[in-house]
Amino acid sequence: MSYEGYVDQLLLLIKEKRDTMMAVANKTGYISEQTVKCSQDLDKLIYQYQEIIYEKRYYIKKPPKRNG
Repeated sequence: MSYEGYVDQLLLLIKEKRDTMMAVANKTGYISEQTVKCSQDLDKLIYQYQEIIYEKRYYIKKPPKRNG
């Protein structure tokens, strides 16, 4: 899978998890165990996204050192 494809897939997962979390929160309450679990899962997905974006920016701004 290409970088862009992976990022798009991750963004879709984030949107789906956010929608699920909101539906669960509306049904069971904002501090229910199920809502908190969804929130934690969403946090992990967002963290993965941030790591990928940071790494791309870092390597674009700072190319690898050349030997020799």
